[in-house]
Amino acid sequence: MADAAWYNQDNVKLDGQNGTEFRRARLFVKGTMYGVWHYKAQYDLAASYEIKDAYIRYTGFDWGKITVGQFKQPFGLEELTSSKYITFMERALPTEAFATSRRIGLGGNYASDNWTMAASVYGREEADDTDGDQGYGVGARLTWAPWNEKTRVLHLGVAGAWEDPNDNSMRFRARPESHKTNTRFVDTGSIPDPDNFTRYGLEAATVFGPFSLQGEYMGVSTSSDSVEDADFTGWYAYGSWFLTGESRKYKKGAFSRVTPKSTVGKGGMGAWEFAVRYSALDLQDGDTSGGREENITVGVEWYATKYVRFMANYVHADAERLRSGLITPTYDDDSPDIYQIRAQIDF
Repeated sequence: MADAAWYNQDNVKLDGQNGTEFRRARLFVKGTMYGVWHYKAQYDLAASYEIKDAYIRYTGFDWGKITVGQFKQPFGLEELTSSKYITFMERALPTEAFATSRRIGLGGNYASDNWTMAASVYGREEADDTDGDQGYGVGARLTWAPWNEKTRVLHLGVAGAWEDPNDNSMRFRARPESHKTNTRFVDTGSIPDPDNFTRYGLEAATVFGPFSLQGEYMGVSTSSDSVEDADFTGWYAYGSWFLTGESRKYKKGAFSRVTPKSTVGKGGMGAWEFAVRYSALDLQDGDTSGGREENITVGVEWYATKYVRFMANYVHADAERLRSGLITPTYDDDSPDIYQIRAQIDF
């Protein structure tokens, strides 16, 4: 994924503005041994050779699969949909702030055409350096798809997780739905003397032919030994429309690859998708002044083939930075405009 971004900044200079980057450049190996032992090792060359997925999975049970290693934990529809298939270039504010993402752990899951159930116990990320003992967590997710047809889907889901950071950092923040900048308009900073915190999320999505809707509500309840307990929340909702008639593909609790009805290079024009998203994140509660942000994102995507995709996103951010609590006040309101494009191929 090769990206370029331009920032029409407001009050705050966006760090790393107006430039290009390889957002992801991943290679992996995967395979099967003796029919029931599956493995995968994936590395991201765009992130200093960071390990992404690295696990062993046993599939010999009738009731489900067991996975050990580093893998995505069961939390969040947008997070569990691969970055190769998400509708926008970046995931929404609450997903970035609250999703558990990849951790080293042990998990089990069951999936059918209409139901998925997953649970896990996990520690830290492979790339997360900590001092002293690591924290740990447990999480679970349940989804139901009462309609799951080729062009007609209804998805409902719920997820939760409890974590004990064990005196390591407890912090929640999000980029403004653009990765090229390191500036975060919303950031709790490191909450002192963390005790534990609970994540929770609700999911809903539907597909009707070329039209789809998707949304999630997420929250985190924190407990600290030295500051007031705080509750942070966020949500997003978006709609998309394939002008060329394709449908988003749904499989076992997440969305997957879109196949154009015609292919560029074989006399076709590919698939064209238009999408609009609203997202909001509130990290302001109790003694924690992490700020609030609301974004509107407009996206256009061109799927030239099953494996080649081009994306263009416009993001308007409206951030209220309230720094009267844990972090020294630096600035208040900010409303930048962000323009970004991507060329993507996977194989």
